[in-house]
Amino acid sequence: MLLAGSGGPGADTFSSNDPWGMGSSDPDRYNDISNADLHQQQQHIIMEQDRGLDALSDVIGRQKQMALDIGNEVDDQNELLDDINERVDRTDNRIQRETRHIKLVDRKSNTCCYYVVIILLFVAIVIIAAVPYKGKP
Repeated sequence: MLLAGSGGPGADTFSSNDPWGMGSSDPDRYNDISNADLHQQQQHIIMEQDRGLDALSDVIGRQKQMALDIGNEVDDQNELLDDINERVDRTDNRIQRETRHIKLVDRKSNTCCYYVVIILLFVAIVIIAAVPYKGKP
């Protein structure tokens, strides 16, 4: 590695605080470095940047795929929720309809009991009226 502390040609020119070699205003610092060495250092820096950009591109690609997978899963879950909501609505409608039927049957059964009581009382009156009274005239 030809950056600070690498020991390569011109390594003393780049400090750990200034990896680009731009911080010092001393123009004589490049006198002992050949153009080929500077070019090699620049190429190495560019290669390092390219590796970093490739790694960043890979991470972004994985995040994009994860986002697409999450989006697909959300779509699937929304379809399931819509289906559940539709079924709950149908079940609610059935429950309301059956509740109305139960109320109607309950009213009819209460009315039926009244009719039975009325008929029994009528039969009792007829029997009492039909049986001769054997008491004092």
